[in-house]
Amino acid sequence: MSKPIEFGKFYRLLEDVKKGDKKKETELQWLLAEYEHAKDGEGPFDELGQIFCHIGVMELYSYTGIENINYISRLETAIWKYLEDRMGLSISDYLTNKMIDHAKAHKLVEKITKKWNHTDGELENNVDGLAKYISDGIVDVIN
Repeated sequence: MSKPIEFGKFYRLLEDVKKGDKKKETELQWLLAEYEHAKDGEGPFDELGQIFCHIGVMELYSYTGIENINYISRLETAIWKYLEDRMGLSISDYLTNKMIDHAKAHKLVEKITKKWNHTDGELENNVDGLAKYISDGIVDVIN
């Protein structure tokens, strides 16, 4: 079994940005830039999770058409319902699907598995769950 992963730093920064902390907004942008390629991942799940965190925030912006976490967090229920109707998916499902699609399109499981010499299929069997875990965490913070 792989080392447990935890993205507390990411979610705390997201929470601070949601509350309007401009300094933390810059920190979040830097963290997301690091997570985009996950060069400092501590293992295969951490690496893929970092990439998923980056994708999640970028796709949150795409889904809402807004690049301001504080503003997004203040959207009313009617707006979320409209977005869900327009996109055909809830925000959580949309983010999850985008993460999984990205992983498949870029063959991330194969690349990460090879990099970490992680051949037991554990990463491949848990991609969907990891994407859902990250997506749900982002949605929990912004709501």
